Amino acid sequence: MRLFLIGFALAIGLAAQQPNTVTANVSVIQNISAGTALFLVQLVEASLTSTVDSALAALAPAGVAASHLAGVSVEISQGFVITTYDFRVPVPAREFAAMRDKLITVQRNLANSQTQGIGWSSSQTNTDEQLAAALQQAMPSLLEKARQRAALLAQAMNATLGAVVQLSAPAISPDGPTVTVSLSATFAVTPEKGQ
Repeated sequence: MRLFLIGFALAIGLAAQQPNTVTANVSVIQNISAGTALFLVQLVEASLTSTVDSALAALAPAGVAASHLAGVSVEISQGFVITTYDFRVPVPAREFAAMRDKLITVQRNLANSQTQGIGWSSSQTNTDEQLAAALQQAMPSLLEKARQRAALLAQAMNATLGAVVQLSAPAISPDGPTVTVSLSATFAVTPEKGQ
């Protein structure tokens, strides 16, 4: 009987140490102004007189230069000579939007061309330091957002929100000039009297 009472008392003590909790999963999007954006530009010309100079003349409004030339390929397709010029154009990430807009303008200007057309894609690389800075900037707003969301959950439970009892390691998902930072925060809650 004594052993049963000790076991029962320990079970009650352990249950008392396990607080009621609510967990909030939150995320924020953070801009990264540093880093490098890499534009891969491909100009295709269907002309017997195609040259690097004619390709550069078409891309000059976007600031593409001979130093950006990465390769040239020539093929014959259905009796036409097709020359493809590949360019790698790195720009500071803060200039991403300006470069994108210039390439869109060049694309529109060549839309009715019978001999030239372009395609392009871009990617951005960020250093560990830039990602760490984005995380540091995001943390205060993430924690505040988590507390607000947890407070709503606690209110729905007729409970009072307490301190953070568990915090997940933040996750960082880079996506070009922005990163999404997310985390999960668990808060203790105390039921209102009479609950």
